[in-house]
Amino acid sequence: MSATADRGATDVLFRRILRNMGLLLSGKLVTALLNLAAFGIAMRSLGATQMGVLVLVHGFAQAAASLAKFQSWQAVLRFGAGNQGPSRRREFQALLRFTAGLDLASAAVGSLVAAVAAWFLGPTLGWPPEVVPQAMFYATSTAFMVLATPVGLLRLFDRFDLLAQRDALGAGFRLAGALLAAVSGAGLPAFLGAWYAATVLGAAALIAATWRETARRGLLRTDPAEQRLRATEAHPGIWGFVWTTNLMTTLSLGSNSLATLCVGWILGPAETALFSLARQLGEAALKPSRFLTPALYLELTQLAVVQDRGALRQLLRRSLSLSSALALALLAILAVLGEWLLRMIGGPEASTAYPVMLLLAVSASIGFAGFALEPLLVSIGRHALALRLRAAATTAHLPLALLGLKFIGLEGAGFAAILSALFLLLGQAALVAQWLASTRPHQRGHHD
Repeated sequence: MSATADRGATDVLFRRILRNMGLLLSGKLVTALLNLAAFGIAMRSLGATQMGVLVLVHGFAQAAASLAKFQSWQAVLRFGAGNQGPSRRREFQALLRFTAGLDLASAAVGSLVAAVAAWFLGPTLGWPPEVVPQAMFYATSTAFMVLATPVGLLRLFDRFDLLAQRDALGAGFRLAGALLAAVSGAGLPAFLGAWYAATVLGAAALIAATWRETARRGLLRTDPAEQRLRATEAHPGIWGFVWTTNLMTTLSLGSNSLATLCVGWILGPAETALFSLARQLGEAALKPSRFLTPALYLELTQLAVVQDRGALRQLLRRSLSLSSALALALLAILAVLGEWLLRMIGGPEASTAYPVMLLLAVSASIGFAGFALEPLLVSIGRHALALRLRAAATTAHLPLALLGLKFIGLEGAGFAAILSALFLLLGQAALVAQWLASTRPHQRGHHD
């Protein structure tokens, strides 16, 4: 294959990635704005202390979901690519049963464990006694936060538009619920109900959209004469893959949720509300895993399957150049507008969170700049190394956050996030550079 053809193929891939990134980014932007509006309504209605309790209860459920959730969407992409034709329908359905089973099991176990844990841990997180039973019920929303198979299917089908619509729809439900709760004057229980309902309705919309799309492609049809395949037979190595990728993503998401809980433990609910608002603003436009990684991961996986190393290198270079430029631009915009946004959403007292917001934005921008590195490591079969690196960064992050909160205050959590992000970026860059050096091309094309 000629160099011109290589570049042309990479251009097509990159344009598709940009289109999907644009769809996801627009959906995440609308979602972030709707969520911030709901946050502002709740904070002005409840005050900082009760808002902090709401944030802690929701954050507790999110942390539980992060720990319980199997990242089955990655298995759907890795093993579902190339298995969507009529001749491979049995293999695809075996994969679908496997990942759906993981989702259901993690939903059942996660919600039960979260509810029990809320009973024991609630007082240490500053929840008033009357809130603990409400938090136990709210913890069951974990069951609706762990559904990864539908997300993976829509990504596999290149229906990023449906994912963007689903995200915005869930945030719209939350905003509508916040308005109703504020008008009713029922206080914290009403807002907890609004947040819970938004989670459930968002999950229902996701399942419905995925079911329709999968059925439209004829992938749910079964032949009674055909014997069912087991996923481990159809897709050797699937268990090892899902355990590794699950632990890797759990460490990433769980670290953020646990950081919020650490703030509540050390500084109390009021500071937690400020930290949550600062993190939403600091990371809303800069968190790559929310809108960039899924769009890139699909293409990297497909290139890795056919072992097109030349295209992988080109795609990596272009993706990193784009993400670094966007990270710097968005960070500059946030530095200028951040304090005004804090005051507009949370009132005058929220402006005190400006320093930690900037620190969290710097941390997120570091991850944004190198967002393509971890998906590449997973795609080329280096997921075990990527997992160990992620585990080391998380292990360092939480003690640093606790020490920073104790001796510096809110800003300490921001400095801890920056150090952890730098450690992770440098480690991932070293692993990728090692792989690139070991596979230096001698000729073009698939043997590149």
